[in-house]
Amino acid sequence: MAIINKTTKTLLLVSAVAVVLDFARLDLWGTSNLMYLIWNLFLAWIPYLISLYFIKKDVSTSRFVVFFVFWILFFPNAPYLVTDVLHIVSSLPTLLWYDSLLLFFFGWIGLFLGMLSMFDIHQYLIAHLGRIFSEFIIFAICFVSSFGVYLGRFERWNSWDIFVRPLYLIRDSFYISTGIAHNGTPLAFIFFFTVFMYCAYRMICVLVVNKQE
Repeated sequence: MAIINKTTKTLLLVSAVAVVLDFARLDLWGTSNLMYLIWNLFLAWIPYLISLYFIKKDVSTSRFVVFFVFWILFFPNAPYLVTDVLHIVSSLPTLLWYDSLLLFFFGWIGLFLGMLSMFDIHQYLIAHLGRIFSEFIIFAICFVSSFGVYLGRFERWNSWDIFVRPLYLIRDSFYISTGIAHNGTPLAFIFFFTVFMYCAYRMICVLVVNKQE
């Protein structure tokens, strides 16, 4: 069994704190409308664990492709947590400060999980494809994932729908893709979220690389 590294231990700890804070909201105010954050956080852990334990620089190409497919399907769940901040509009005035903290905390953890998992993917791509080409692929991943986040946030699709309702998901994705130039909201969201995700990833890279040097 793989050893849990310090980064994963820290992420587990802060995730546990976030879950406790979510349950504390239920105990203190008797409201549970933010309990879905725990499930979303669980989904955000999946791509991180896939990249951490199954994608290494020296794995074969066939093995990488298999796990990369599963990784890219679940990866949007990590940055998706950032968009949960939209639910702040439904918070009661007396809970606004607490909900703001809670939504930011979960989104922050999800973003870290996603960007660290993408760093592992990036290291494999650099080792096998070179730095320049791998950078284009990382940006493409940010773009495709932003589209996935849009499907989840606004069209209410889930990662597992590709297995249980593949034809409906493909049809809806195709419909949105073909009409994206004529519909401002999807295009604007995907563009700005792609830029946001790529910038967040580059910041994480700076932190990780500087620590390793």
